[in-house]
Amino acid sequence: MTSIESAPTPAADEFDVTDFVQEARVDGAVYTSPAIYQRELDTIYSKGWVYVAHESEVTERGDYLTRKIGTNPVIVAHGKDGEVRVLLNRCTHRANKLCNAEKGNATNFRCPYHGWNFSNDGSLTAVPMREGYGDAFQAVRDELALAEAPRVDSYGGFIFASMAPEGITLLEHLGRSTKAIDRLLALSPTGEIDLRANWMKHRHLANWKMVVENNVDGYHALFTHKSVYDAIRPAKVSHIPSKVKVVVRDLGEGHSEIDYAEEYRKLDEEFIWYGRTTRERLPEYAAAMEASKSPEELHDALVVGPPHTLIWPNLFLAEMNVMYVEPIGPEMTIAYTTPVLIPGQDKLNQRTIRRAEGAMGPAGFLIADDGEIGMRNQAGLAATNPKWLVLARGLETDFEDETGIVNNDKSAETPQRGFYRQWAAVVGQEI
Repeated sequence: MTSIESAPTPAADEFDVTDFVQEARVDGAVYTSPAIYQRELDTIYSKGWVYVAHESEVTERGDYLTRKIGTNPVIVAHGKDGEVRVLLNRCTHRANKLCNAEKGNATNFRCPYHGWNFSNDGSLTAVPMREGYGDAFQAVRDELALAEAPRVDSYGGFIFASMAPEGITLLEHLGRSTKAIDRLLALSPTGEIDLRANWMKHRHLANWKMVVENNVDGYHALFTHKSVYDAIRPAKVSHIPSKVKVVVRDLGEGHSEIDYAEEYRKLDEEFIWYGRTTRERLPEYAAAMEASKSPEELHDALVVGPPHTLIWPNLFLAEMNVMYVEPIGPEMTIAYTTPVLIPGQDKLNQRTIRRAEGAMGPAGFLIADDGEIGMRNQAGLAATNPKWLVLARGLETDFEDETGIVNNDKSAETPQRGFYRQWAAVVGQEI
């Protein structure tokens, strides 16, 4: 087998991706190898589109956030000229990290090391004791602006950035996953959502892929989350795959989902996905939605509810929550989650926040279970025999239609196979 543990990271002609990912199995090294992790940073996170922020977080000029693209620290800044940029969070003088705050509003960023000052559009505006650099400095001053992510684009308010100056467009990257974003926005009377409730942070002692692929795993719920289903009754639908019309789907390009729409439409009851509430209990929200949609559109939106969709590589639309992940190393990941708020709907939003705390908060039911399982998975990988993890469930019953590769068995590993199909295509490319 090709060795991947030696440094530096192997070039494409030295790296045969089929040694690590095959049709229905993956080598455990994809979760543990420092060299494979570095290769992911050099390909997935350096060449492709990565989710960085939501437009609702930087609505005013001067608003900014600090995030990461892979290991690159960045500032998502709404500049004084009205443009939202993704700036590298690094002083162009001696590489000091400019901004440590998670968010704020500022017209400029001042380096704490030597006092160089940068506008929120990235331009260098002041250099203390500039005369010490001599006359030639003025000629290169413009070149010392903050570096930017070469490409930034958004869809439905979700902002993505790419560190590569060329490549496919964001729409090409998103492919069929735009329908999941549309499905979420359909639950807002204005077609907009708000992600400013602040982000809960969970450190997972697991590889980043272990965290995201678990989010679209329909097999584990009965076992990992048994305590949740014992405590919360009635469940929104049965979690026994043979009893529900819930499908799993590989949307292509690494995106995948668990789709409850067919089961919900069969039951034809609004808000099953939201604790079986009713329009009468949310009169302001119901009135706003009734004013914005036809009766048929509104009923369908409230029946099928939000998506349960992974958008490659790091964004998860977790029904009325959003999660994104930040890889820290081969065996550590930070997961950030926040509830989806609807502008102007305070009563609904308070309920959504409480539900998010119950599922995703520090004592939340769901994310604590998943964090424990991820840590145990990672610990188990220290035993390198057998070398393969099996992803064959449902392989023979997958079928393809206009929506992607689909399986009518919720427990099928169709999403994981789709994820690693994209992983192999991207990580196997020339660096």
